[in-house]
Amino acid sequence: MIRSITVIFYAFLLSWACWAKPNGSKSKKPKQVVPDIECDVRAGKINLPEFIAKCPAHCKETKQQVYGTGVFASISSICNAAIHSGVITNAGGKVIVRKMAGQNVYKGSNSNGVRSLSLPKWRESFVVSVGKPKKGVIYPSTLDYAPSRPTYVKTGPKDTKLAVLTTLPPTTAPEATTTTPEPTTTTAPTTTTTTTTPPPPPTTTKARAAVHKIRDAGE
Repeated sequence: MIRSITVIFYAFLLSWACWAKPNGSKSKKPKQVVPDIECDVRAGKINLPEFIAKCPAHCKETKQQVYGTGVFASISSICNAAIHSGVITNAGGKVIVRKMAGQNVYKGSNSNGVRSLSLPKWRESFVVSVGKPKKGVIYPSTLDYAPSRPTYVKTGPKDTKLAVLTTLPPTTAPEATTTTPEPTTTTAPTTTTTTTTPPPPPTTTKARAAVHKIRDAGE
């Protein structure tokens, strides 16, 4: 009788252990780690086709440039594009970024306090959505940043030309200062020396008067 009870007890323990293991494995789910980014991070700087990131607060005040509406050029600020789309507010938050092919035209607009600019064409685009991953989807916990490239030179050649033009006026300014001392040494005072010529006529008149007097005395 006692043996049968112990056998039943051990059988119950084994069945309970087998039932508890699957539940324990289900409870251990990988936790999504969301990396932080700065307001000036652009989608083109990250070498991932799709990722999640967390934007800080007050990115709107930084006025980082955004190109497009809904679909943005990859040179746009991720955080300001998310604010423009209404995915997050100026308080920051999580954003899912998904890259796509480039567009021929990016139309600018003003939305949620962020003004986006128009762009004729760019090689890569991206869209943003609320930072809530789907079930079973785990995004990378770290972001792979691409090496910095001077893309701003290609997108804004006008700006670089303006910068060169602004450097030219300072070079001409010293030339103007060197020419100013020359007018100060004017030769106008030399003309006053011509006024000294009138005195000779009175001397001749006196001589003539003296001659007349001599003649009168002779007479």
